[in-house]
Amino acid sequence: MSSQQPPHFTSATQSSSKPNLQTLVVWVLGLVAAALALSGAYFWGVSNASVTEVEILIPTPAPVVVQVVGEIHAPGVYELTADDRVLSAIEAAGGATEHADLESMNLAAIIKDGERVFVPPYPSVQSLSTTDQTTNPSPDESVGAAHEVNQAPIDTHAAGPINLNTATLDQLKTLPGIGDTRVNQIIAHRSTLGRFSTLEQLLEISGIGEKTLEAVRPLVEIR
Repeated sequence: MSSQQPPHFTSATQSSSKPNLQTLVVWVLGLVAAALALSGAYFWGVSNASVTEVEILIPTPAPVVVQVVGEIHAPGVYELTADDRVLSAIEAAGGATEHADLESMNLAAIIKDGERVFVPPYPSVQSLSTTDQTTNPSPDESVGAAHEVNQAPIDTHAAGPINLNTATLDQLKTLPGIGDTRVNQIIAHRSTLGRFSTLEQLLEISGIGEKTLEAVRPLVEIR
């Protein structure tokens, strides 16, 4: 007898192992294709993602409203920004006139909402000459001047508070914290804007603050 197996047994064994290998290959190829599809979809989405724009808002300074009066070309009410200076307010009002005493003002001060900026004039030559005649009368007028002084004595601190609306240059100089520049500004205020109605209006004079106002309050009055 022959020891070889029949041909139909060999073919059956080979045919049963081939489907298993083909199935494994199909599964591997499917997984690779799925992985490629997922990665492609991811990168496609990233590349086409919209970029969100972020808008940064920088706040602008709030406007302030000030009144500019005195020796300027266009007195009135003007709207400026919160960081503007007194000089900006004067320029907005058309600039100062040739008679403006800008040296007595703090042009670099920051303005405040509702503030009243007063540009004072230089003391007039006539007022200075009148002051010189009052303080240094001529020999011919000395007797008459002395008589007038006796008739109407000067209102001094000893006699009571001085009237802010009629006080002379020399009387104003006796007030604490009120120098020559402030005295000229007070007189210019009276001649330009009229009589003082309250003592608090002294705060409108450049260089006069709350401490000076409280120091002179018992020494002056409004009449």
